[in-house]
Amino acid sequence: MIRSKIWRFAALVATVMLFVAACGGPPATEAPAATEAPAPTEAPAATEAPAATEAPAATEAPAATEAPAAPTEVNIAGITITPLEEPWNTAWIQTMDRLKEENAHGLTINLDVTENVAPPDAERVLREYAQTGKYDIIWAHSAYPDAIRVLKDEFPDILWAFSGSGNEGLGGNAYWADVFVHEPAYLMGIIAGMMTQTDTIGAVAAYPFPNVSAPINGYIAGARSVNPEVKVKMTYIESWFDPPKAKESAEAQIAAGADFIYAERFGPFEAVQAHEGVYAFGHFVDQNSLAPEVVVTSAVARWDPDAEVILNAWYDHVVNGTPYDAPVERVQFSMNDGGADLAPYHDLESTLPQEVKDAVDQAKADILSGSLEVPINEAEVVSD
Repeated sequence: MIRSKIWRFAALVATVMLFVAACGGPPATEAPAATEAPAPTEAPAATEAPAATEAPAATEAPAATEAPAAPTEVNIAGITITPLEEPWNTAWIQTMDRLKEENAHGLTINLDVTENVAPPDAERVLREYAQTGKYDIIWAHSAYPDAIRVLKDEFPDILWAFSGSGNEGLGGNAYWADVFVHEPAYLMGIIAGMMTQTDTIGAVAAYPFPNVSAPINGYIAGARSVNPEVKVKMTYIESWFDPPKAKESAEAQIAAGADFIYAERFGPFEAVQAHEGVYAFGHFVDQNSLAPEVVVTSAVARWDPDAEVILNAWYDHVVNGTPYDAPVERVQFSMNDGGADLAPYHDLESTLPQEVKDAVDQAKADILSGSLEVPINEAEVVSD
């Protein structure tokens, strides 16, 4: 009985197998949906070309090394061979005062000065100024050629300036400045030549240096242009500052008949004041205030054009990097360039005859127009 049950079960299984075979069998292990081709790995947007790696704005050229900010002040040091009240120095100080007021290049000008520096001591004093590192321009306002020659190369970033005769051109960062007042001195000579009662005029000066003798020669030329008979008494006191000696020299000239004295140095005014009918002329600055009753006028020096050349060279060097290139020749200016002028007559104007003032005005106009040339005669002057 058990056997018949087994046969029935086997027959049933066989029947089922036949049926399944007829229906195609199991879905051949259901082929994995062709592993659904991965949506062609969506081509990475052509690896989206990195926006041409946006060229780093050409590494933004460093704004051409930004130009340095313009300076707002300039520090100037100066030395003089004589006291500051000596006209040579006073005229230079007055120029510096005018530059401060003008505020050139928007600069505040700071000035320090050491007076009475003898040539043998110049290098030491100038070096002390340079070694502070404070000063942009150092100006030796007299003849200190040896000191400047040594220091200009030792301190190449400093602009060195030096004034007057007895120097020599050095170029580079060393500027040689000068002014000539021979033209206003010529005009003073016209006054003396037309007004002298003795046909004798005098002049008291320091040394027979070129820029000392040039105005004296101009003065004599002006006098002789209107009075060929004029004789000259000349004294060099062999000192840059010796008022007592200058006074004595003027006294001697007055005793010899001179009634107009050109005081190229301090001292003669006091002697002139002691003599009725004797007059004087000032030098380098308007000196009328020192002796209003005898100083007719003065040959005025203006260092302004020289100072502007020097200040502009420094500014251009600092702001634009322009190398210093001072001319070997001295930088000099005269009347037509604004480097010299004739001072007013002040209270003595009424003392001068109109024909004298007219002659001076005409000669001045001719000098400024170029129709009258007053030569620069640097020869030593001798008395007649």
